[in-house]
Amino acid sequence: MKFLFFLVSLALSEHLCYAQTDSGVPVKEQNFIFTNKSKVNFVSTDFSGEFEKVQGRLGLSEAKVVTGFDLVIDINSLKMNIEGMANHAKSADFFDAAQYPSIVFFGNQINYDNKVWTVSGTMRSKGVAIQRTIPFELVYKKKDEVQINTSFKLLRTDFNIGEEDAVSNEVQINAVLFAKKKP
Repeated sequence: MKFLFFLVSLALSEHLCYAQTDSGVPVKEQNFIFTNKSKVNFVSTDFSGEFEKVQGRLGLSEAKVVTGFDLVIDINSLKMNIEGMANHAKSADFFDAAQYPSIVFFGNQINYDNKVWTVSGTMRSKGVAIQRTIPFELVYKKKDEVQINTSFKLLRTDFNIGEEDAVSNEVQINAVLFAKKKP
């Protein structure tokens, strides 16, 4: 748990960082921190819901190139479309929020190709780590504010979340993340 706290603290650092370009040249990076307006929604054939507490960091160079992307989702902020279903989803049968209170994604490679951003990294939930590449759209709102939109699918059983035939396995993830530059 202390290690997770260290990683989250490192990812959410409020200081300017220096990232490296593919050529190895350091670039000045500014951190944008996700605000409490950020939400991660999910939909399947037979359930839907939302995580209301999302934290994270987006690194952005002065040239408006994304240099970092880290996300922490609080499992206990889960709300679902069917009353009582969220409590069951937080139980050991599914997310096991008591033992694994967060879903974490640490991006380690960012690409921009044909007007599409992607971030590749490690997604960890319920003790299982999987390498994922996630597409996203970056929208500049104001001088010091950005919005990230992403939509992708995953299989809940890849993370040992519930038995295979318990509910729909394929889940559509839709996230809208708002970030403000840290002074």
